[in-house]
Amino acid sequence: MHEKNPDVRPAQQRIKRKPEDVAATPPEPRSFKTAFTPEFLKPYHKGVMDYTYKGVSCLKSPIDLAIYMKLIFDLKPGSIIEIGSFHGGAALFYEDLCRNYGLDTEIVTVDFRTLEENPTTQASKSKVRFYQADAEHLEESDLHAALDTLPRPWLVIEDSAHTFRVSHAVMAYFAKRMQSGEYLLIEDGVIEDQGGNWRYDGGPNRAVHEYLRDFPDHYDIDTHYNDFFGVNASFNPNGYLVKR
Repeated sequence: MHEKNPDVRPAQQRIKRKPEDVAATPPEPRSFKTAFTPEFLKPYHKGVMDYTYKGVSCLKSPIDLAIYMKLIFDLKPGSIIEIGSFHGGAALFYEDLCRNYGLDTEIVTVDFRTLEENPTTQASKSKVRFYQADAEHLEESDLHAALDTLPRPWLVIEDSAHTFRVSHAVMAYFAKRMQSGEYLLIEDGVIEDQGGNWRYDGGPNRAVHEYLRDFPDHYDIDTHYNDFFGVNASFNPNGYLVKR
């Protein structure tokens, strides 16, 4: 399903599951089902996986890119922190977008690989700041100290392993560091509609459901952005989170 994205490797996440082992995410605080039919989703997803920006793999849904463009214009973030770089295409997009908006936004991207391990990346030619880190243990990375100097407000985008553990860990890590009104986007809960949730131990949807259940005072789902094109018309169902 995500063979073109090395960040998404359930076997290396030590997940020993079968499809029947993972139930559908409970519809709490609301349904996690996207607005997309299976007939639409399959070819649309193929296009997303083939999508590039400036010739660099980007792997973003155009619907969500449109929402991101509006959110970034509205929020005018001092920093965009991307967890999961892949080849750097999305970071390049954020950088160019912010410059076009006249913003001096710091673009920071994090990945478990080094940039040198991505021979097609152009991120090293830009002003994007890169940190090598394990998304599940960000407190052990150089990013941890760098956050003290990053301009506010923050827009944090979690797009790394998509496993339950990693998504939940990122939510917990930034809940302690984000300020009210800042945003955390949890990407790719759509994998549940694709029938692959079991591969990720419940994936992003389970993480959002359980975290909001256990810590209801940390984040709210911002339905203005989440449902901009229709209820959960996004690859990130219930994934547009604003810090309380």
